[in-house]
Amino acid sequence: MLPEEFEDKEDIGELSGIACKVLMQVMYLARFGRPDLLRAVSALSTRVTSWTTLCDKKLLRIMQYMKFSKGFRQVGFIGDAKEDLELGLYTDADFASDRGTMKSTSGVFLAVVGPHTFFPLTAMPKKQTAASHSTVEAEIVTANHGRRTAGLPALDLWETILERYVKLNFFEDSQGTARIMEAGRAKHFVTSKG
Repeated sequence: MLPEEFEDKEDIGELSGIACKVLMQVMYLARFGRPDLLRAVSALSTRVTSWTTLCDKKLLRIMQYMKFSKGFRQVGFIGDAKEDLELGLYTDADFASDRGTMKSTSGVFLAVVGPHTFFPLTAMPKKQTAASHSTVEAEIVTANHGRRTAGLPALDLWETILERYVKLNFFEDSQGTARIMEAGRAKHFVTSKG
């Protein structure tokens, strides 16, 4: 028996039988050297059980992009002594990017950084589990996810590798979110006595 989405049999994509196999091969490539593909492949992989002709078109577009950009490489360089190395955690969210559920997607990127160093360690997109009410809320959820899943585990590893305390630098592109995270509260929610 087909799910409700497949009641109209003409809407089943031609690639529905091999979509999972193709997407997992692209996901493998993306995780090891092409983080620019992660978001698109992750979003499309959620549609494997309800594959449509629109999914066929999206997969074709990903494959065309891969063919066009096959010369792209992820590059890392280390030009500092180990005493100057720190971790840099970059997080960002897109507000309500999933039009079906209105959920945001978190993006996390972790790198070893220094005055003459930038070496990527990991990148991960993740659809948030609840719908956010604002961009700032989506950014805060992403910051929490990034620290928990990438930042804190990496601290333990890199303190062992470098045999010293390692600083985790957190980078946020939203000024509103950065202010709230620094202050620990939103300014307009603070009540004054008087």
